[in-house]
Parts: sequence; structure tokens; C-alpha cells
Amino acid sequence: MSTDHNADQRFDNIVTVLIASVAIWVAITAYFQNYASNLSDQARRRAQQFAIEATKREVNGVLQYSYEWQGAFQTWYELSLQITAAEQNGDTAAVARYEALQEQILPLSKLLGPQYFDASSFNFPDLSKFEADSYLVESTRLSETYLAESELGNEMDDTSESLIVQITLLTVSLSLYGLSLALKGRVRWLFVAVGSGIVGFCAIWLSWSLIELIGRSEVNQNAINAYAEGVGLSYQGRYEEAIEKFNIALQENTYYAKAYYERGNAYYSLGDLNTAIADMEDARFWGLDEDVSVNWNLGWTYYLNGQYPKAIEVNEVVLSKRPEVIGVRSNQAISYLVMGDFANAQAQYDLLLQEAQFQVNEARQRNAEPSASLWLYMDYGAQDLQSLIDTLESNQKPWTQAPQKDLIAGDHAAIREFALEQMKRIKEAIVALEYTGQLPAPNSATQIDSFRVGSITGRNEENLISGFEPARNAVIPYGEDTFDIEFTYSGAVPQQVIWKVYINGREDQSLRKVLNQDISAGDTWYQTFGYGYTNVFILASGEYVVELYADNKFLSSITFSVR
Repeated sequence: MSTDHNADQRFDNIVTVLIASVAIWVAITAYFQNYASNLSDQARRRAQQFAIEATKREVNGVLQYSYEWQGAFQTWYELSLQITAAEQNGDTAAVARYEALQEQILPLSKLLGPQYFDASSFNFPDLSKFEADSYLVESTRLSETYLAESELGNEMDDTSESLIVQITLLTVSLSLYGLSLALKGRVRWLFVAVGSGIVGFCAIWLSWSLIELIGRSEVNQNAINAYAEGVGLSYQGRYEEAIEKFNIALQENTYYAKAYYERGNAYYSLGDLNTAIADMEDARFWGLDEDVSVNWNLGWTYYLNGQYPKAIEVNEVVLSKRPEVIGVRSNQAISYLVMGDFANAQAQYDLLLQEAQFQVNEARQRNAEPSASLWLYMDYGAQDLQSLIDTLESNQKPWTQAPQKDLIAGDHAAIREFALEQMKRIKEAIVALEYTGQLPAPNSATQIDSFRVGSITGRNEENLISGFEPARNAVIPYGEDTFDIEFTYSGAVPQQVIWKVYINGREDQSLRKVLNQDISAGDTWYQTFGYGYTNVFILASGEYVVELYADNKFLSSITFSVR
């Protein structure tokens, strides 16, 4: 009996020591939980402050930029046009008045200061430098600091929550120890064993939590500052300097995914595709593997570098979750095309047009217009096909973006014909969806028999055109303010004619014409483009492409240059 009593006493003493030890352990864990919680709260408060500051800086900067550009500079520029007109009219007094007004405007605008604008030249202000200096760099710094503080807050919040779970488990172990004191026999040791197992598990878990607390990520302001400066330099097109800043950011923080991505974009802009790809891949590795922009640009860079299977793979990362991203769908289609996979290319272009129709229908149901990005990226898709065609024809332009000809697999002639067909299809879809909301009908009953660029040289007494001189060697002399198109058609009379003018690969929408006039009176007609309504503007130099659409069907185009 005495032996049993002594054994019970020893058991009670052991359990009492365990209870006291675990109670102390709970207190220690609670201290660290409170510490982690405080760190999380502080980081989140700072993050909120930086978010507000970043938004305020960007909004104020955009408003300031709008005032400087739309107000001060546009007023100064309009006075310049008045000066030009007055000089042409020989009105020296008016010239003097306008110049005096310009001098009064210059000190009122930061954008018109000497660091951004040379009033003696005919160049526009350095808008990208002004934006970078005014708000872009600082708002980027604040935004990145907000993200870093948010990450720290979330990290410490996770640690705090894990410590709460540990406290709960330790409380359970205390209950098991307490229950063991009320039991007899071997079963009480089971309660002690389970409770001790929980304590041991919590001891290991607490060690890991302490490692998280001690090794927590800190906001690396040096890395963020260098990154923000790099973004500003890259925005200005100063890519070599931007790369140096991104290098500093990555020296400070080797896990800085955005710095890898932006450095990759800078290398891309410099034409170093292999280094750009390596940096973008690192950006994905360090956390941006699901980012739409990263995968989009990496896929395009793979395409230009001839790595088509990889391009298709990363494009699919975006399209599997965001099938509405028209730009990536277009890139996916052309990646299949340059591999000679016409079936998959056709399927992707079909999906592109179906998605475009869906977005237009959805917008119209809301009595709204589709996003401008829809037309932008569809137009880019057509331009990418034109770039591919130019490359296959060894007729690259300064703005051509396509893989090198020797990297394009398959039958080049067949790829070219397919690209021409799909480019026409996309162009017709853009026009039809924009003006009717529906994809175009399959065929057109109107045909263009003759399509020439030149100048109208005479009119008869009834003001009807009596003379037309085609441009020699498809060149309009620089200094002209207009050009004319002569076209002859046959077949059905179109109800609507749309003209688009592209200069150096980009449409100049100020020259677009949408005409609903009756052209049934004859089969030869003329259309004038340019700035004949003013004595100030002339045609810009470069390559021009004029496209003619009749009832939303692409009928003809002509290419010429102004030089």
C-alpha cells in the first residue's frame, strides 16, 4: 500500500512539474504571439499609409501633367501655329504679339522649363522625363514600399496565427495532464504521453516560429529606391541607365521578382532577347509565374527568339485563366502559324474573333462601348501578321517585329498566304464590329478595278475632276499638305465606304474617313486626305498605307511614301 502511495505521489509530482512547465511555455508562446501580432499591425498601418500616399502622389501627378500638357503647352503650341500663319501672311505685328504671349507663358509651367523643353526648337517637351520626375518614380517607390510592408504584415500575421494554434494545443495538453491526476492505473500514463507529445510538437513548431520572427523579411528601402529609379529611367527610354539601377536593386534583394522583370523589359528594348528571356524567367521563378504581363511579354519574346513551344506554353498560362485577353490570343495564334501548324493557328484566330464578338455584345447590352484595348490589340494582331509577311518577303521596316526569316519553320509561301488571309479577316472584323457590332458577311459584291495615289490636277466648269496625276514612283514630295486617291470599282454599289491611313505602321485616326455618300453615279471616284484646310500643317514623312473598306469588307490598299 505504501509502495502504491509513493508511486502515486511521484506521478503527481511529475505531472505537477509538467503542468508548471507547460504553463510557463504557454506564457512564453503568448509573449511571442503578441510580439508577432504587434509587428503585423505596425506593418499593415505603414502599408495603408504608403498606399494612400502612393495614390495621392499618382493622382496629383496625373492632374499636374494634364494641366501642363493640355493647358500650358497646348496654349503655347497654338500660339506657335498662329505665329506661323502670321509669318506666312506677312503680319509682323501679330507675330510680335504672339511671341510676347509665349514668353509670358513659359515661366508659368514646369513642363516648359529648360530641363524639359527647348522653346527655340520645334520639338515637343520631354514628356516622359517630366512624368518620371513629377510622380512616376515617387509613386512607384511608395507603391513598392506598400507592397513590401503588406508582405511583412501578412507574414507576421501568419506567424501570430500559428502561435495562437500552439497556445490552443498547449492548453489541450494542460487539460490532459489535469485529467491524468484524476485517473488511476496505466491509462493515466496515456494522457501524459499524448499531452507530452503535443508539447513536443509545439516545441518544434515554436522553434520554427521563432526562426520566422528572427529571420522575417524587412523592407529593403535601398532596393526599392533603385528599382523605382530604374522604372523612371526605363520609362524615358534610357535603358542602359535603367539596367544599372535594376542591378543595384537585385544586389540589395536577389529575390526581387519585379526588378528581374523590368530589367528583362529593358534588355528587350535594347534588342538583347536572350538576356531579356533569362530575366523574365527569373521573375517567374521568384513569384510572378501567374502574372499576366510577365507571361504575356515572355511569350512574345520567346516568339521573336524562335522558341515557339515555350511561347505557346506561357501564353497558355494566361489563356487558361484569362481567355478574354485578346493580345495573348493573337500571340498564341501567330506562334502556331510560324511553326507551320495551320490547324491550331486557325483555331486560335477563330477563338480571337469569337471573343471579340462576345466583348462587343456584352458592352452593347450595357449600353456601353467596348474597351479601347479590344481594338488596340486586334489592330496589333493584324500588324504582327503584316510584320511576319514583310519578314518572309525580306521587306522588313524599322517597326517590323517578327522572328528572323531562318527561324520560321515550314512552307514560307503557305505561311505567307495564311497570314494574308487572317490579316484581312482581322481587319474586316475590326471595322465591322466597330461600326455594326457584328462580324462581317462572308463575301462582297463590290470589286476595286483601279486604285492609285497622286494629285488632282484639274476641275471643269462644273467643279468635276478633269485631271489626275499619279505619284511618280509612289512618292509624294515632302512639303505637300494633301494627297489624293483615285479608285474605280465595279459590281454592287457600296452603302458605306471607310478609309484608313497608316503612317509608319500606325493608323492616323485623324485621317480616317467614314462616308455614306451615294457613289452610284459613276465608277471612278476620288478621295482627298491631308490638311488642305490650313496653311500650317504638311504631310509627315514616312511610309503611308491607305486601306479601303466597302460595307465592312476590305477591298484594296496602296502603299506609298512621303519624302
